Amino acid sequence: MKKAYAFIAVILSVLLLSSCGKKNTASVITSSGGKADTSVSTDNIDFDFSNKDTEYDYDESEATVIKESEDAVKITAAGTYVITGRHSSITVSAPDSAKVRIILKNATVQNSSGPAIYITAADKVFITAYKGTVNTVSDGSAYSSDFDGTNVDGAVFSKADLTLNGEGTLNVTGSNKCAVVSKDDLIICGLTLNAKSLGSAIEGKDCVKSKDATVTVTSGGDGIKSTNSEDTARGFVYIESGLFNITAAKDGIQAETLVKLSGGEINVTSGGGAPEKVSSGGVGRAPFESSSSDDEESTNGIKAGTLILAEGGTITVSSADDTVHSNGDIQINGGKFALSSGDDGIHADNALIINSGEITVSKSYEGLEGKTVTVTGGNIDITSSDDGINAADGSSSSSGGAPGANASSDVYINISGGYITVNASGDGVDSNGNIDISGGVILVSGPASDGDSALDCDGTATVTGGTAIFCGSAGMAETFSDSSSQPSLMYTLDSAAAAGKSVALVNSEGKVIASFVPSKQYINIVISSPYLAVGSSYTLSVGGTVSGCDKNGYTDNGSISDAQSANEVKIISVSTTYGKSGGMGGNMGGMGGPQAGGNQAPPDNGGSQNVGKQQGGTPPERPGKTETQKS
Repeated sequence: MKKAYAFIAVILSVLLLSSCGKKNTASVITSSGGKADTSVSTDNIDFDFSNKDTEYDYDESEATVIKESEDAVKITAAGTYVITGRHSSITVSAPDSAKVRIILKNATVQNSSGPAIYITAADKVFITAYKGTVNTVSDGSAYSSDFDGTNVDGAVFSKADLTLNGEGTLNVTGSNKCAVVSKDDLIICGLTLNAKSLGSAIEGKDCVKSKDATVTVTSGGDGIKSTNSEDTARGFVYIESGLFNITAAKDGIQAETLVKLSGGEINVTSGGGAPEKVSSGGVGRAPFESSSSDDEESTNGIKAGTLILAEGGTITVSSADDTVHSNGDIQINGGKFALSSGDDGIHADNALIINSGEITVSKSYEGLEGKTVTVTGGNIDITSSDDGINAADGSSSSSGGAPGANASSDVYINISGGYITVNASGDGVDSNGNIDISGGVILVSGPASDGDSALDCDGTATVTGGTAIFCGSAGMAETFSDSSSQPSLMYTLDSAAAAGKSVALVNSEGKVIASFVPSKQYINIVISSPYLAVGSSYTLSVGGTVSGCDKNGYTDNGSISDAQSANEVKIISVSTTYGKSGGMGGNMGGMGGPQAGGNQAPPDNGGSQNVGKQQGGTPPERPGKTETQKS
């Protein structure tokens, strides 16, 4: 985010807030295994499938066969009913304790004046598309007066629990509004379901649960939704497995409470998909303004009211608004995400937690955003037209005042693991509170403009482990606080280096201990590494060929040749700055160098204590094959 600070040269240290490593909101805890977790409990939510949900065959001796007839089919008792041929409608009005199975075998049910399948009463109804059959269900665009004053609005409409299953195909067209609606649970297992609708396509008020199905949705409203907002154990969408292709004019998947993704392949295009170019401000909202208002059209890819929990699967989303959005928390424990957004890639109004997974945000206004952002693992690649990673609560401001004065104590970014690359046109990593890096690898190609910075922190930015390389402009450049326990170096070049030119920090033995190839022009460099030691000297090289690096030019154990410039530096304190910088933030670099960050003189003993090598542990495995990077 852009900001305009008054020129302040000193007094920073008294204004800095404490490290965000000590700041935890009530919604985030850290387990003994080092992974973060939300406090939103899912223990009372029923994610199970019954044996009958996955029972696709039937006993012919116990079934009633209903052959083709222009008459309406009316079912009033429990049992198994086999439907073949053409029918005008199917109505189920059975006792509240009745379980009804409808076996569709090449059936066509078409009602021009109301729902094609209408379930008014039963305990649970199973509609099975029998193996190898193709079945078609559709309603009319205008319902008869019999349905005036009711909320009946789907080609398949049930007031009881409903399961759609089988090993055949079920095509449902909602010409009035919706394709499939259950006012209780809606469960989808096994079958191939093709749903088209003018409004929302698939709706289960209490829940939508699915496994092993192939579902294709084309919707003029939401694709798949659950709407119960009165019971915290209801109103959820759960996908265990299967294939989903969803094209929706509004939200692709929307749940009033929880969306849980455990596996399968999910492809979503919402609101026409991401625009060709993401303009400043995303879809027109102010930074961190939520898109959850009922008064405006929501075009998120996947959206939940309280929690999105991702544990596996392959998720591809292109959306006009946020690709993944929660009005509460988001926790990603696994899965492969390919996200292209007209606004935020992943947005949580409260806590965003990434413990594992592979996440690529190829297009966004802001890549990752939450009130708090915690990364303990995973491979994350972000491209954004504004901030790459942003922590804000909607009330914090960066519009001026003393550095650190606008910091929020319950807003933070905490990175303790993972491998993160950021290509940001705005701030690379921006927090309205604190930033704490204690592990992992983070490589930031920040802004070329002086109005933003690769590292932007309103509170205190501390580093205690891991490898961090921030490259960008110098006008607002910031570095890590001298309250860090792992040394850092901030260096401003005499002239800008072109995009694609490698930057490498080399120790006295000639080993590259940290390297990166930024995708944007850069003049300011901030590096922190477990292999940096106070009192030791290094060479900062720009350009040349780095051997032993990955696809991003990163290595902590490589070599360099043919460097275009080699700058000798000495780490004289835990936060050392060389060259001029315009950092006016809470972690302003020194003016001229070498100096300790924040214009503080080095300690009397020269900072000779070695706090570098023992910090951070072994860096995580990095994606991409080892290669030689020439630039």
